[in-house]
Amino acid sequence: MPSPADVRKIALALDGTTEVEHWGRPAFRTKKRIFAVIRPDGLYLHLPPERKEFLFKAAPQTFVKFMWGKTAEVIVQLGRISARELTALIREAWKSAAPSPKPPKKRVSSARNRRAPG
Repeated sequence: MPSPADVRKIALALDGTTEVEHWGRPAFRTKKRIFAVIRPDGLYLHLPPERKEFLFKAAPQTFVKFMWGKTAEVIVQLGRISARELTALIREAWKSAAPSPKPPKKRVSSARNRRAPG
């Protein structure tokens, strides 16, 4: 059974992740947003809506629906998943919260920068 220490170890191993406090609870974020929060009732994960709906239907005792306003959020019951499943879910949440890579800058040909003889 995974523990909060396992969550911390997995999350902090992901590129660009930092641990912050969120309403008095340990949370993990990328530059863009928080993707996981350790709560007394389980682990909040920021996942895409279609993924959350799949998890709610697949295992409602493991993936508890928590309503935040009009938005359904998922709280994972750590005692009901394996360390391998936890790793995959945290990585998925991290990926959904990671900043989009910037497209490479176009190089301007030096021939374009030359002026025609005057």
